[in-house]
Amino acid sequence: MTSQPIPSPASGFIYTFDKTLGVATRSAQSFGPILAERAETIGKDKFFFGFASQFFRFNSIDGVDLSRISAVFQHQPTPNPVFGDDFITTENFLDLNIGQFTGYFTYGLTDRIDLSVAIPMVSASFNVISRATIQRVGTGDDRSVHFFQSGDGTTAQFSGAASASGLGDIMTRIKGTVMRTPRAALAAGLDLRVPTGDEYNFLGSGAAGLKPFVVMSFKAGRVSPHLNGAFQWNGKSVLAGNVAMGDKRKLPNEISFIAGADIGLSPKLTLAADILGLRRENAQRLTSTPFQAANGAFYNNIAFRRGGLSQYNGAVGFKINGTGNLLLAFNLLFKLNNDGLRGRVIPLISLSYSL
Repeated sequence: MTSQPIPSPASGFIYTFDKTLGVATRSAQSFGPILAERAETIGKDKFFFGFASQFFRFNSIDGVDLSRISAVFQHQPTPNPVFGDDFITTENFLDLNIGQFTGYFTYGLTDRIDLSVAIPMVSASFNVISRATIQRVGTGDDRSVHFFQSGDGTTAQFSGAASASGLGDIMTRIKGTVMRTPRAALAAGLDLRVPTGDEYNFLGSGAAGLKPFVVMSFKAGRVSPHLNGAFQWNGKSVLAGNVAMGDKRKLPNEISFIAGADIGLSPKLTLAADILGLRRENAQRLTSTPFQAANGAFYNNIAFRRGGLSQYNGAVGFKINGTGNLLLAFNLLFKLNNDGLRGRVIPLISLSYSL
């Protein structure tokens, strides 16, 4: 879940101190982005908090459909080459669903510096069905050598299911406005991810993370373009090593960006749209590859390799100001390519309030 975008802790309402009036006044004509940051800070002693719910249903990994993964299991080394020519083909169905409920808040330490915290609660379910068939290329019709102890001895079905829920990885953010003009602003910040989630049950990453980032925001009437750029450094986790042995290795670092705009359609409604991208080097990749049997026949198989990974998503949503400083937000995140573990559409709904 380390690469899945969470709702931005940026407040929908931002304030600046008006020296002529001696009070803090609202200084934006839109309620800001949903998944991205904007350079403006919330304002000194202002407080913003919210809750968001996201649902991730993954359906592919590196372009391979999770409901139709074909894998071949070869015979272990044997002195008898005839026995070794037999193998097992499998058709596998994987169903992975993750729900994430995030509570977050932002406090304006000064007129230019914000402190934010995001605390996710995660629930995960994983179901697997595998249909296996013995391919007797070497032993032919002799079913006494290789067989399943159920069914007809040649085919068998296996299944398993598990679920877990608990605290995810907590994120703390510090952001400061470096430059601010009436039409543009520049900010820099740092995210700290604490590995509080259980990495063995899809609840967390198992590794600490640091993400320095920069944000540029612009104003053109009711249209507010924004650009985020970040570098994510990740520590060691069993997810990059060997889960069964507890061997930890470094998770790949990431370079990411978000580019988009939020548009104040009316005093009560803001539309937000973004393009999100990330690049990860030396990532574990899955690929479909043919397996050639001893008789020359080919079967579908999978293999793992190390390589670069690029993910691109689009997002569109809107924020509604019902009453006072209360905001309701809806967002849809959709994939633009197939790299990595992906879901087609990921919905988000959030409720936030500013004090």
